[in-house]
Order: sequence, then structure tokens, then C-alpha cells
Amino acid sequence: MAYPNNPSSPTDLLSALPAKFEQARKSGQLYFFPSEARDVYSQGRRFNLRLCPALQDKQKAKSDALAAVQIEHGQSSESGSPDRKRPRKDGNENPDKQNAEEPFKPPYVEELYVGCLKGLEGEEGMSILYSLLPEHILLCPPSYQPQSLPPTPPQIALAYHILLAGLRHPSKPRKLLGFYNGGEGAGASQRWRHLQFVQVPGGRAPVEDWCQGVQFSRPDQAIILPSVPYLHIVHPLPAHSSVPYPPTERSNEQLIDILAPALMKMFDLAFDALRNGGGNKEGGWNLLITLDHLHLIPRSAPSFPLPSPHQPLELNSLGYAGMMLVKSQEEQETLTNATEDKGGLMYVLEKCGVPREWGEKAKEVESIQQGSGELDFM
Repeated sequence: MAYPNNPSSPTDLLSALPAKFEQARKSGQLYFFPSEARDVYSQGRRFNLRLCPALQDKQKAKSDALAAVQIEHGQSSESGSPDRKRPRKDGNENPDKQNAEEPFKPPYVEELYVGCLKGLEGEEGMSILYSLLPEHILLCPPSYQPQSLPPTPPQIALAYHILLAGLRHPSKPRKLLGFYNGGEGAGASQRWRHLQFVQVPGGRAPVEDWCQGVQFSRPDQAIILPSVPYLHIVHPLPAHSSVPYPPTERSNEQLIDILAPALMKMFDLAFDALRNGGGNKEGGWNLLITLDHLHLIPRSAPSFPLPSPHQPLELNSLGYAGMMLVKSQEEQETLTNATEDKGGLMYVLEKCGVPREWGEKAKEVESIQQGSGELDFM
């Protein structure tokens, strides 16, 4: 078992990912489900759909993944049950297995633990754990913090460092996207705080296309994205080319001084919009983190209903980055047919979000209260 007691740099941890992923997969501690991502265009907008047929029957997929690993190593597949290879931890039993009830609580299974980062501004450090894909990692505090509350500015700063380290990696530069599902209504599967990172297919998330050409009148002001039908709040970040890496104590202070008011302004606008619109404040929210912007999207529903016999399409932060997951080609076709005369895939985001007009009204009220005639709906 591993403990987060030896902080490293984001660059070193990203360098360790390929070997660590292979180790986790071969050990049977991580189940890898093959998938294929491709760009599609809906009503002229680019989305990225990931097809993962294994998710139609997770138990069978786990058994198949385990059997493949066992065959690879010349082992007997026995019953083919993933629980035979990967038993759950109950109390003090199976001390070499991760705690099923609190999987983000240390000590960690060695194969799933990538390393840890030193905390900023006196906060505790953060652990990096593996999830499902070769470049899908989690950033978690070692002590419990609720997923229903926003991450702290120093935690967002650590997330930013991971993105910056990915872009400037000396041997394998890559574009990563950070995201956070704020509560069960926004796609959170665990109550323990965890930020997530994925490598962006093609190097550019669709949401960055949607922000193309958006002008910010001030670098310290959150705006409402005008090109989408739901409330999508965006706050600019400094040009990443001007941010030093490795970071210095001074650059960390400057970054946190930008992130703290940015988060406050975005959440203030979101809650004002929900209050003025009479929306459900318990619906959760999604947070996207790129090197250029912070994105905040309040939610009204966790999933989009599909015609029977299909289950509802679950939607988390990645959906609002323009990246959706489907379980079959049939499900993808059903999704396309169900939305093509209603605005395309953007209709899915609209139905699971809240009306953009609520945010515009909140901005108007704010402007009147401040005695300004300037309305920033860009």
C-alpha cells in the first residue's frame, strides 16, 4: 500500500503515467475498456463522441479484461469473475486492496497510485490516482473534503500546473483538460473531492471552438457565453505563455490571487441566476479548467432521456466540454435522431443545464445595483 508522503513535480508524475498504467492494467487493479473517440458535427458545431461498447455490460467487460490479462501472463482465468482477482476491502480484510467505500482515502493500492503534489499556501498536498484511460487521472486530497463544494483556489492552481506541465512536457507534450463534477446532480460518482484530467482527443476540446472570438472587456470579469442556449459562465486566465514553469513561490501567489476572485465571481453569478430564475440550487454544477479559461455550468438534470429501450444518457463535465460518451452505435444514432430537429446535440446540454436568460437577468440586476449601464453578455 502507498501513502502520499513523497511529493514530486507534475512533470515527473506525467512522465510516469505510461509505465504506471501498464503496471495497473497487468495487475488487475485497473480495468481498461477499449473505446474510440471521433469528432462529429451537429448543427454545424463540433462535438467529440467516445464509443465504449463494454459499458453495456460492465460485469462482463471486467471479466473479459481480467481474462485477457491472465492469458497474457499465462494464468488460469478460473471463474473469470473480477472479484476473484480484485476482492473488496471490508474492515481490515484484504489490506492490499483499495477501500471500496472510500477509494480516494489512503493508503492506496500501489498500482493505482501515481504520486502526490505538495499543497500550496499551507494546504495539504494532493494525491494523483489512476482511473480508466491511459491519460485519465484523479487529483484527490488525502483527507475527506466534500465533492459538493468547490475546490479551493490552491487546489485549482495545482490543477493548472498539471495542465501546464502537460503542454510543456520535454518528451511527450499533450493537451489535457481538467474538470470537476460538483455534486451527484452534475455527474459526481464519489462524495470524496476529486478533480479529473483527460487528454483531449485531437488536442482541442470542442468547448474551445465555442469560445472562439469571445471578447473579454476586462481580465477580471466573468462573462456569459453567448453562443450556447444554456447558462455557461467563462472567466479568462492569464496567457499561459507568461506563466513560469516550474512555478515559483511568487508565481503561485499571483495565480491564486487570480483564481480566488474568479471562482467567487463565477459562483456568485451562478447562484444569483438560480435565485432570480427560481431554479434548483441542489442541481449541482460542472467546472472545466483549461489553460485559457475557467468554465462554470449550473445543472438542472444529471441525464438526458432517450427513447426506450435506451437508458438516459448520463452527462458530467465532459459533456459541457463537448465530449460525450455513448455505449453503442445504436445509442449514438438514437441520440442523433432524438435531437436533430431540436438543435442537435447542443439541445442535450440545454435540457440538462439552466436557461442562459437567468444569467443575463442576474447580470442586469448586478449592473443596476452597481449603478453601471454596461452589460457584459459577450
